[in-house]
Amino acid sequence: MKIVAVYGSTGKDSNSLRTVSVIAAAAEKAGGSVTHFNLMDNELPPMRIDQSFKEHPAVQKIRQLSREADAFILVSPEYHGCMSNWIKNFFDFHYREFAGKLFAIAATTGGSMGTACINQMRTAVQYCHGWSLPYQTAVKESDINEQGLIQNEKTLDRLERMGRDLVVYGMLFKQQFATDQESAQTDSKDKKELGFAGWYA
Repeated sequence: MKIVAVYGSTGKDSNSLRTVSVIAAAAEKAGGSVTHFNLMDNELPPMRIDQSFKEHPAVQKIRQLSREADAFILVSPEYHGCMSNWIKNFFDFHYREFAGKLFAIAATTGGSMGTACINQMRTAVQYCHGWSLPYQTAVKESDINEQGLIQNEKTLDRLERMGRDLVVYGMLFKQQFATDQESAQTDSKDKKELGFAGWYA
């Protein structure tokens, strides 16, 4: 399982980085291979539909990683009830790369449950024909101790389960989507009868 972990904080010493690290470690423990993509270190230009960005290294890097990925970890800080501008911009550069793939979604907040931020990311995944785990996690400021570690045991457990489930269920999605695509390519029936994977054959 190739997993790409994307986090969209605008600060280097961020709770988003701490959060994605916990999920990624659990995914690797479950057998996944995680590649981290920090949007601060790989800054994407603002998306424009009248440009191809074929010569932009960060755009080409994340598009290649996304094409090869089997699943994703997405973590965004909550800004005014929304996902960060960097995470939204990341979504805007993709579409087919997400089809049939599973996402683990989390947010970092000052104290809220991060519901609005998380729902925005979940909706974007859905519109790109991806899947997301049926639960999510918000890491609050109060969950982080002075050493920068997540001290809330319930939150920590939830993040670790997300990493594990991403690998276990992501593999099932990967296998079924590949099977459906192969059937769509060889079957003479209308692709609509074969499920949404038929549109990506």
